[in-house]
Amino acid sequence: MRHPLALATAAIAIASAAYTCDAAAQPACLDVVVQNVRPQQGYLMLAAYADAESYAAKKAVQSLRVPAPASAQATLQLCGVQSAEVAITMFQDLDGDGRMGTNVLRIPTEPWGASGTPGAFGPTWETARVPTATTPIVVKLTS
Repeated sequence: MRHPLALATAAIAIASAAYTCDAAAQPACLDVVVQNVRPQQGYLMLAAYADAESYAAKKAVQSLRVPAPASAQATLQLCGVQSAEVAITMFQDLDGDGRMGTNVLRIPTEPWGASGTPGAFGPTWETARVPTATTPIVVKLTS
């Protein structure tokens, strides 16, 4: 019987070999600049969608949860998006419960934003999508 550490090391070596390919083929990281952050309050919650279908199904291809920074602006790195377009939605989870707070009319009570031009009634795939070649992608949170 082989030692478990030896098996784990072999598995890591095999996995590493599978990912050694042309750097140009690797998806680049996108810079996302978040404006109007409430400093040091809760978390920034980001979801990225690759197409209209994933957006409609609320199946994010990437997501992030990071502590709110000490300033009113943050730059986040979003890696692994392999599509030509992306739609980013996000909110600042002030109370840390992992959900966007809303009032009885389902109007958000926590700051939210999206890439593109989301409009007053929230984003759609069509209004939030931006080319992944656009860098940085700017998301302005509501007050």
